Amino acid sequence: MALNKETIVLTCIAILNRDGADGLSMRTLGKELGVQAASLYWHFSSKDALFGAIAEHLCQQYALPPESGDLETDIMAYFCTYRAMLLPVRDSVTVFENSLPNTPKRAALIRAFSQKLTEFGVSPENLMTVSNMLNNYVLSFTADEIRFNNTSPEQKESFYQLVRSEGQPAQPYERDFDEQFDLGLEIMLAGIKAVEDSSE
Repeated sequence: MALNKETIVLTCIAILNRDGADGLSMRTLGKELGVQAASLYWHFSSKDALFGAIAEHLCQQYALPPESGDLETDIMAYFCTYRAMLLPVRDSVTVFENSLPNTPKRAALIRAFSQKLTEFGVSPENLMTVSNMLNNYVLSFTADEIRFNNTSPEQKESFYQLVRSEGQPAQPYERDFDEQFDLGLEIMLAGIKAVEDSSE
């Protein structure tokens, strides 16, 4: 197996899916690839740099959704596709949170999202705040979804019993993540629109 950046990144993703971010180290990666950990530093100077390459690889899989003619629909589709990109890789959220968005495709996606938000009416002075807020929503929601999907039915039921309010049915705590994700985005976009309209 040739030791190159693509091979290293794909091996990292396999380790993430098997062991999670805590199980990914230069030593573990070297062992998986059959090389000394020190040789990996020729390709990546640190674990953070490795995370940046993994994030860029995932972004390379992202295809911008086709334009619908409706700005809110387009923005919803952009962020739904972002969530779908993150879900297949365990601890992808950790990877994104611990790497700088300074790689080509990742930066291009940020520019595309920013352009769409500008068309939606977000002012230049609010653009970074709104972009970060929406990005953090996607990341936190996806992390919660992955965690929930890896929780046993017994743990889910125990949690439900702890948090349910009086009058709620005594049934297993299940969630329609697609529906809830869309609802959260709709609420955020309605709030953003209301704030921007009120400042005109």
